[in-house]
Amino acid sequence: MDWFVERREVIEVAHQRSGLRVQEPTCERGYAVRRSTSGGSEQEWTELANGTLPPGALPAEVAGRARELLSPEPAPSDGTREAEVVRRLVDTARAAGAAHLDVLLREVDQRVLISRETHLVEDRRRYALLEVKAFHTTEGGLAELWRCAAHPDGGRLYAALPELESLVERMVRQLQEHSPAVPCPTGPLPVVFPPGAASACFFHEVCGHPLEGDVVARGGSYLSRRLGQRVAEPFVSISDDPTDGHGALVYTCDDEGHAAQPVPLLQEGCVGSPLLDERSASELGRAPNGHGRRVGFKHPPLPRMAHTRVEPHQGHLEALLADIPHGLLVRHLTPRHMNLLSGDFSFYIVEAQEIREGRPGRFVSPGILEGNGLAALAGIDALGGDLQNLFATRGCRKLDHGPLPVSFGQPTVRFRQLHVRPWR
Repeated sequence: MDWFVERREVIEVAHQRSGLRVQEPTCERGYAVRRSTSGGSEQEWTELANGTLPPGALPAEVAGRARELLSPEPAPSDGTREAEVVRRLVDTARAAGAAHLDVLLREVDQRVLISRETHLVEDRRRYALLEVKAFHTTEGGLAELWRCAAHPDGGRLYAALPELESLVERMVRQLQEHSPAVPCPTGPLPVVFPPGAASACFFHEVCGHPLEGDVVARGGSYLSRRLGQRVAEPFVSISDDPTDGHGALVYTCDDEGHAAQPVPLLQEGCVGSPLLDERSASELGRAPNGHGRRVGFKHPPLPRMAHTRVEPHQGHLEALLADIPHGLLVRHLTPRHMNLLSGDFSFYIVEAQEIREGRPGRFVSPGILEGNGLAALAGIDALGGDLQNLFATRGCRKLDHGPLPVSFGQPTVRFRQLHVRPWR
């Protein structure tokens, strides 16, 4: 039997065309008990509306620390500071000539307590996320550009406001200089992902999900059948590491109380280790490795990714672009389709630029990036040493479990050839 106690406070402010929206701050508190059964395990959860723990609800050795975690009322906040950040960014975009700026600012403060027969551990996960999308009017309609930023808490996000205003100004200037977009090319092309870009979701989908422990335990992916086999060049290593820090998702223990640790998904080009919770570890005859994660106390843990990182090698973006006469620099992808069994994938190309004679050119219209995981991994012919992290503001979904915060780390990644085509 194990116990999971959670307290989660959230502040959210958004700006859209309809105006500024300041959501009432929320504080969700509750606990869950999980018991072993002949078929696996079962869980019961209880939400605590006012944070008061009923007498006898938890074992005596857990109850005291649980009350300390649950009982303090949230610090009063009306979203004033957060609203000021959003207003200033909107004003910056308008002054720079943008047609509009969408903004989403979310602060999360999650505290958890995990009690098991062998140990009792606590963890606190705090982060402040900012997502901005700038719009620019062109003859063909509205061009848009998306960026996000992550900070350890709201105070440090507020302190970074001058840098965030500069980011918005650069976005608007980029849109003005590179719009309207040229048509997305069709066919096989050299493709480059720049460091710290949203294109890093590629490795989350193509390498991470296929190596989650429950998928591996049922032999359900193209990588689960190739553990230990070489699938990429020796300079290609990819890990999932919730201890990374520096603008990435961080936790000290997973939601089953096991210490967070880096797990090699690909190690020097060879398929590495699965991401494991207790159940999948038991099925595979391995030890848990700190990747049993819950959406919250209402959900049981599953093997999930945290911070999926392509390990840096050598070089930088400009050097890796230099010898490409014509290709595509892809900054922002979103998942479209991933077949775990075959490795076939497709992604929406949300933001990309032509590469012409080794230099980034004009933006291209929306497109599709498609191929097969084995061919794509084998086709990585260069990795830069210019690693940057990106926090995924929308999170990751799995089965019927809602979005979990995840992040990516990526240097410049160059593929010899991937297939692209227009989206519409």
